[in-house]
Amino acid sequence: MRYRLGLGVLILIIATSCTAARTIPPASPGAAVSVQVPVIELDARSSGPAVAPDAYGASIVTWYDFRQSFVNPSLRKTGIKLVRFPGGSESDAYHWENGGSLCNNMGYITPGATFAHLMNDVSAPLNIDVAITLNYGSNRACNAGGEPSEAGAWVAEAKSHGYRAEYWTVGNEVYGSWEYDLHANPHDPVTYSNAVRTGYYPAVKKADPQAQLGVVVNTPNDRAWNDVVLRKARPFDFVELHYYPQYNVDSDSFLLGAAVDNFASDLTGLRKQMTAAGVAKSVPIYLGEFNNDAGNEGKQSVSIVNGLFLGQMLGTLLKAGVPMATWWLAYGSCDETGDYSKKLYGWQHFGSEALFSDGLPDPYEGCANTPKIPGGTPFPTARVMALFASEVPAGSNVRTATVPGSLSPDVRAYGFAQTNGYAFVLFNNTLKGIAIDARLSGSGKTSFTATLTVYGKTQYDKSKENRWIGPVSRSLGTVGPTVPLTLPAYSVSILTLRT
Repeated sequence: MRYRLGLGVLILIIATSCTAARTIPPASPGAAVSVQVPVIELDARSSGPAVAPDAYGASIVTWYDFRQSFVNPSLRKTGIKLVRFPGGSESDAYHWENGGSLCNNMGYITPGATFAHLMNDVSAPLNIDVAITLNYGSNRACNAGGEPSEAGAWVAEAKSHGYRAEYWTVGNEVYGSWEYDLHANPHDPVTYSNAVRTGYYPAVKKADPQAQLGVVVNTPNDRAWNDVVLRKARPFDFVELHYYPQYNVDSDSFLLGAAVDNFASDLTGLRKQMTAAGVAKSVPIYLGEFNNDAGNEGKQSVSIVNGLFLGQMLGTLLKAGVPMATWWLAYGSCDETGDYSKKLYGWQHFGSEALFSDGLPDPYEGCANTPKIPGGTPFPTARVMALFASEVPAGSNVRTATVPGSLSPDVRAYGFAQTNGYAFVLFNNTLKGIAIDARLSGSGKTSFTATLTVYGKTQYDKSKENRWIGPVSRSLGTVGPTVPLTLPAYSVSILTLRT
């Protein structure tokens, strides 16, 4: 919203404090004392939606020079397959022609941050898809609402060059009073719906029948907006939702607990609204923006906590069959004015919405007092996304994973199937090690080659010394369908079982 059958995978997320005992060493010689260990079970015989490549994405914005040398390598290493452009709220003041311009100083365009450069210098060499937010808020003269003809010309330009710009959303959060909207009735669902149905949709489809046009929706509690748009804006090809669970004041326990539950409920509620409005089940939801906080960013944003939040969000949206998602954002954010409460876990005295360092310190971005962090250095959010993209790649399929009540709501489990084995991706979002048994059922196999990869508090804590290290991996050799594990504090552990 700002300016400027075969292989399976189980994803397990532990969100609050929890203890679990394994075999306890005796105080004196003799037999060990054993207590029951919670079992997380993945049902290999279950079924679910496929993971789409565009589920791994992030926003790239006009105020950032995305042609810098570290940008493409960092995007490639993180497994990002979709980028969103030209911004958040800036989109409704942005005019793409002639290299780009903005109405009434509503944002900033850095030299070279053009649509053509994005497509030729980022999308083409990396084979990355692009999602565009079309200008609904303003016309070229900046004295009225957006022009469908401008949108159609943009789509035609993309088609003429063979660009991988597949998704086109009409406006950004246009239900909100903060959004730039020069229509006579701004932020009005009827005005918006009529513009989509009679203007944007025919203009876009005339320019390129294969282009996918999306409409803006809000979380399902906003019935005044959603009920109108879902009924009156049709036809459209997808809906775009944004999700930020906090504003300026942060809580680690909330972010790793209720915030994820609320998002899962929102997805269910939105799909029910779509069905009630007569929208086909085949019309997908695009999670166009998500992050921990919609306001000023504090230390939580670059801590292990936000990395684990991103992981829970990915697991939840993949389970729900969401095929496109873009984290807000890839680059172009640093903040020293957010929440730095001692109640929050973390070591930094700055925050960032971005996956990567821009090359800090950076007074222009509001961060003159940070340590020296080279551009492209991944923060914990990028580390977790990279692990997901590598271990739950496109073509994986959702499988049912069951968590015992003794761990609920501390543990979330997500299952995925691939072709040559199974995996458990385990998130422990507590500050205690937790013992569990990861059990695979229904696979028909009794022996696997196991590998465990861990990224968490231990690795993140090195950032206190300004060392932003990555995950560690080790072979577990040959194992059976039940593998005992102790999950380190605040960590994501990826256990792969190959047949």
